[in-house]
Amino acid sequence: MAAAKPDPNFQPEIVVLYCRQALDAEERPPEGARQALGLGVRLVLLPCSSKVEAYQMLKIVEQGADGVLLLACPEKACRFLTGSLKAERRVQRARQLLGLVNMGPERVALRRVSGLSLKDILALAGQMASEVKALGPNPMKGDNLQ
Repeated sequence: MAAAKPDPNFQPEIVVLYCRQALDAEERPPEGARQALGLGVRLVLLPCSSKVEAYQMLKIVEQGADGVLLLACPEKACRFLTGSLKAERRVQRARQLLGLVNMGPERVALRRVSGLSLKDILALAGQMASEVKALGPNPMKGDNLQ
């Protein structure tokens, strides 16, 4: 669902769910809200990307996030063997459901990564925000509900 007229003041809110295994070994896991480069980012550490279900990603969108980015470890590097594969299927399901309700499947994404720093995570969130910005604000946000 693309906005009729893009709002130049729109600053997307992105929730980043990330697997500890996606971080650089020396990186201390960051969590919480951050303001960076014209977007709001909320970082949530997971023990494994497979711990997130499709309904949870949809709930985050329902609660007003403009996008959800799940950072999973590379396919063959998952310490739980199939965790990132499960995460991929769940992201696909969430995207499918968002498409069915015409909210834009692009609001939920998965990236397979490793060796990230906080700066890298914020850069990925910025890329996600650029993709989501074209969709406009989340129609589920409080002010957008009719």
